Amino acid sequence: MIKFSSFKEAINYQPVCPLCRSQLHINDRDLAADYGFEYRGDKRERISFFVNRREDDTLTIDPETDEVELLYANRMPPSIPNYNSPTHYTNPPKAYNGRFLHALTIDCKSCCQYGFTLQLHFDLTEQKLASAFLNSETVNITECEMVHEIKNIYATEKTHYTYFPRDGSCKQTTLPLIALDLSNPLETVARIRKLLIFS
Repeated sequence: MIKFSSFKEAINYQPVCPLCRSQLHINDRDLAADYGFEYRGDKRERISFFVNRREDDTLTIDPETDEVELLYANRMPPSIPNYNSPTHYTNPPKAYNGRFLHALTIDCKSCCQYGFTLQLHFDLTEQKLASAFLNSETVNITECEMVHEIKNIYATEKTHYTYFPRDGSCKQTTLPLIALDLSNPLETVARIRKLLIFS
């Protein structure tokens, strides 16, 4: 797996779609709020993830500084007894320890043919980003009315190849990890097909 040195480096792994050259965007379904903002450039927005099933406590990260903060919803501050305010507190008694892992998908909203998923590891005890990895990368290619989907899963070192022939069927196979040529994805398809002939 590719390990990144910062959150900003991770989200900028591919800033534009290798197929249509459009800007890639964070997929809002992975976030605690629908931001709809541009995370590259001059804006200093923080990105938030839910850390519990009730979807009220959040972890936020500043993409510029890697600063992490846990926000607890509906907690009583320890210094004020019988205080019931629905606001967020940043310094309540610690409720989370250990590691928090979260996926973050970044994909093309223009052609919908490319995307990658990050694996983010947060240390909740220390309230910091522990590590960021490239978990997977997916590219879809159309060739003569046939669609090929190549998904490299770097965590398991496997390539999932799916193709959809003109007859509407779907054929899938899993191979050892195949290097993606994003400048010429059809070359990657050709290499995969050669492997399938000999397997």
